[in-house]
Amino acid sequence: MLPKKYRLPAKDFRNVYTKGLKFRGQYGMLVATPSKSLRIGFVINKKIGNAIKRHRMTRLLRVSFLELVKELDVEKKLMDLEYVAFEFCDSKDILKTEFEKQIKQACSL
Repeated sequence: MLPKKYRLPAKDFRNVYTKGLKFRGQYGMLVATPSKSLRIGFVINKKIGNAIKRHRMTRLLRVSFLELVKELDVEKKLMDLEYVAFEFCDSKDILKTEFEKQIKQACSL
């Protein structure tokens, strides 16, 4: 589970998606908007598969995000992030590499 300080409240999802900059990858799209703190939310589409696959993807993304916060020192970047997944990926390494590219693009703006 994500620490509470990193969780994007449900009421902010629509705002982030409509006003944010989008960074598309093979497995999903990262949407970023400026904010007062670093927060992230995950949207996993049912087209990905059954509940087991969707939950696995969420867990992989959550772990990758927490590792990237430590590795890239992203915590100083104040932004709201929303990751919209649209294709299943079972490999943590591949997913983390793509997610890292998207976060770096979002941080460079």
